[in-house]
This record gives sequence, C-alpha cells and structure tokens, in this order.
Amino acid sequence: MNNDLIKRKRIFRGYPKDTLENTIVDAKIIEEQNAGFSIKKRSLGKLWGVSVRSSYYTEKINNMRLYGLTDAKRDTEIINLTDLCKEIVDPTDAPEQLSRVLKESALTPTPFKEFYELYQAKKLPSYDSIKRLVLEKINIITKDTIDEFLEIVISNGLFSNLISEDGDNRFVNQLDNNISLSPKLDNIDLSFSGEIDSNVGNPDLPINTISRLDNRPTLLPKTNQINLMYFEDTDIFDIVKSTLNLLGIQFSLQKIVFGESGFDFNFIKSQSELNSIFILNNNNLNTENNKYWMHIGMVFGHLNEKCIFIDSKSNSNIEIDDLDSEVLKLDDNNSSESKLLLILRLIERNVIEVNIK
Repeated sequence: MNNDLIKRKRIFRGYPKDTLENTIVDAKIIEEQNAGFSIKKRSLGKLWGVSVRSSYYTEKINNMRLYGLTDAKRDTEIINLTDLCKEIVDPTDAPEQLSRVLKESALTPTPFKEFYELYQAKKLPSYDSIKRLVLEKINIITKDTIDEFLEIVISNGLFSNLISEDGDNRFVNQLDNNISLSPKLDNIDLSFSGEIDSNVGNPDLPINTISRLDNRPTLLPKTNQINLMYFEDTDIFDIVKSTLNLLGIQFSLQKIVFGESGFDFNFIKSQSELNSIFILNNNNLNTENNKYWMHIGMVFGHLNEKCIFIDSKSNSNIEIDDLDSEVLKLDDNNSSESKLLLILRLIERNVIEVNIK
C-alpha cells in the first residue's frame, strides 16, 4: 500500500489543544527572553525548543491565537503579543486586573465560553451528566473530543476562577458581562458600496432588500465555527475571511495540499459533518489537470451538503457539470459584490439567518 495514503486522522477541534495555564507559559518565554517585543518565527522556535515546521510549533501558535494572546498563525514570520497577553504575562499589582484578563482569555474560544454559559451560577453535575449535555448543546464537540475538551475547559475554569471549589463540589461562577468578548452582531454595518444587479445570486432572496443600508438587517450566525479550507492566500481567500469576520463567525484555517496522491481523504471525510468553505481558487495549480478535477469531484461528493465551494470568476476550467453549477463564483476585483454573494449563500445554506426590521 502506498504510504502516502496512510494518514493520521486529523481532528478539527475549534478550541485550544492545551490549557490556558500552559499556553501562558509559552507566551511568557517571549516576554522574558525578548522583553515582549516582536520575535521572528525561527527565533521563537528556538526559544520553545521545537522546529518551526513541526506540529508542536503549529499547536503552540494555534493555542496562543485561540486564547487571544497573539494574532499569529503558523506561517506568520513575525510574532507579536496582543495587549491582552501583555496584561497577563506582565500584570500590574492589582489582583483584580489579572483576574479579569485571565477570565477574558479563558472565555475567548467560543466552545469554552458556551460551556461556562451553560453552567454559570450552577453546581457542576456528575461527569457523565456534563458529557451528555455538552454533546447535546455544543455542536462542535464530538465523542472523539469530549473528554479532552472537558479536561481543558475545567482546568481553565479553576485556573481563571471561572470555576470555584467547595470540598468535592465545583461551581461555575456568574459571568461578568463587562468582560470584553466577541462583538455584538446586531451592530454589524453592511456598508457595501454601489448598487448590485437584482439578478445576482439566489432569485428567491431579494437582493435590493438585503443590500439596502436603510433596512439595517441583523445577521445572526446559526453556527459558531466554520472550517475554511484553501490552497493558497489569494484575493478570494481574503474576501471570504473578511466577510466571516464581519459576521462575527469564527473560523479555523486548513491549508489543503494536492500532492502526487491527490488529497488526504481521511481528513476530507473528517470534515463531512462540519460547516465548511472550500476555496478552489489557486493561481499556482494547473486546473486543467484531469486528475485534479477527478479528486475535486470526490471531495464534492463527501462535502456537498455542508460545504460551500468557492472559486474565482476568472476560472472557467471546471470540468464537472454538477460542481460547476454548485460553485459560488466571486469577482476578485469587486469585494462588495463578492461579500454580498457569500452572505446570500450562507443564508441559503442555513449558516446564518437574516432579520430585517
């Protein structure tokens, strides 16, 4: 059997893989060894004692980003600490200030925040009861990740004082509404410039109604996480990220590699139950390659129901009829129109809902 086909199953989590306490230790190394200044990727790898090409480096950077301690990603060459991180690793003498920023960081990952909201001002029940309710209420958590998730989120709660103990009993404390978290969606400003033809997108959705600023639609995400798959950083990729940020939808990034053996289908299959966006746009890939389109067709078969396929309008080489009619074609040079088209597709796929007042 071709060794390229034997792949370790990749689990999409949507939350940090390590505790907040351990992740702060990783951030403190930057503060202590580099005075909190920006640090080059390779220098950080040396401080951590890991290769920047390793999964360990990727995991540490991802954990820091998900806790709001950095904006960096795996490919970021210069890593900066956020203001929140600096308040944590170099706190003032006021204990209430450190307590506040620890809570803010612990609440930053959406699944963790959902857990604390689920039990706030309540005693935690038995472990099995918690598992059942979390699997029912927090969509992104699966049977494969539930034990890991609970270990991390409870550890973070105790560390940040979101959870308190009284003997053998544990209680989730009342959440502070003054803690700065995700932006309120009812304040979204859909400032799309210019008028857009009414024949764009789904004819059942009135473009002229959705796009008019005087109606001020409220867009409410119906999922807390999108898995964003892409080949390379293109203009379309930036438009999609910008739109998701506008809507307040968190997303994880999965860079896809099309190698000699095609795609990692174990990974593709693992995404089938998740809401996903797959950006086909790739300036460096020969999209006239028959093998490429055969594999894209198989990916389409696995992900069709919950995945939005996106490509550039300039690509007219899609060789699969069903896929060609399904792919959302966006204009690299018209950001406003492209954002609106994507929002309409998200509404159509029941990822967000619109309330026009």
